Amino acid sequence: MNKLNSLGKKGWQFVILTVLLSAIPYYFIITDQSLESSWPLVLMWMPGVAAIILRLVYREGLFSGLNWNPLKGLKWIFIAAAVPLSIELFSLILTVNLGGAELKEGFFSWDNGMIKLRGMALIFGAQAQPWYMFIPNFLLSFFVGTLFYSVLFAFGEEYGWRGYLQKKWDGNSRLKTFLIIGVIWGLWHLPGILLGHNFPTYPIFGGLILMPLVTVAFSIVFGTALNKTNVIWVPVILHGAVNISAEISNAAFIESSVVHWINDAIWIGCWLVTGLIFYLKYLSLSKNI
Repeated sequence: MNKLNSLGKKGWQFVILTVLLSAIPYYFIITDQSLESSWPLVLMWMPGVAAIILRLVYREGLFSGLNWNPLKGLKWIFIAAAVPLSIELFSLILTVNLGGAELKEGFFSWDNGMIKLRGMALIFGAQAQPWYMFIPNFLLSFFVGTLFYSVLFAFGEEYGWRGYLQKKWDGNSRLKTFLIIGVIWGLWHLPGILLGHNFPTYPIFGGLILMPLVTVAFSIVFGTALNKTNVIWVPVILHGAVNISAEISNAAFIESSVVHWINDAIWIGCWLVTGLIFYLKYLSLSKNI
């Protein structure tokens, strides 16, 4: 209990306020018994609203303590987009090869150097095109989609979880901070997961164990990225890229063919390994651990 108290009251005030504010969109989500509405997007902004309220109450300044110039962390912004995309594509390929899912017929075709992608919107069209045109088209489309999603929705969560809560607690052991934030963040998703989001075949196990597990990995990766740059846009892009890249598998897989435990194990395992790499590379030698 003393260790939890050492994290600071402002951080706990943020957690409590976020939970209270989140009860509003969760009420409508649960009442509708569906996540197919705009309320989940409203929910994503509740951590940000909580952070704004507390910053105003304590007169801290809405932009203080964070670097808002994306050029200061430009390399990390590209890394932030590339890491989730790489994990998603690797998970997709491994899932298919291990018999965990089947690709939709015609989703991806390669004939005489011409590549065609079906079921996804690309900026310069998804018709058959040479690989040297398809790859830039795909990457640009992914980055632009990630950018829009990040600014409009993922920003709300990251401004709160990383931009406020992590900043309030990061004076303590960084690893401990990331672990605790990750667990809280994961459990914050519980009502939606119990409705079948993310882990539809095992919502209780998914909500109580798997989601906190993957958000701990996210917390280490996102939190480390913020600490390295202090540019809030880096974790924002990371978060947006995670959500946008998930649409690739959604478009690629035949839903009825998916063996969820195989796909989930691969995807979560990749993120846990990524979190471990970030910990070993950026945190284990830190004096703050």
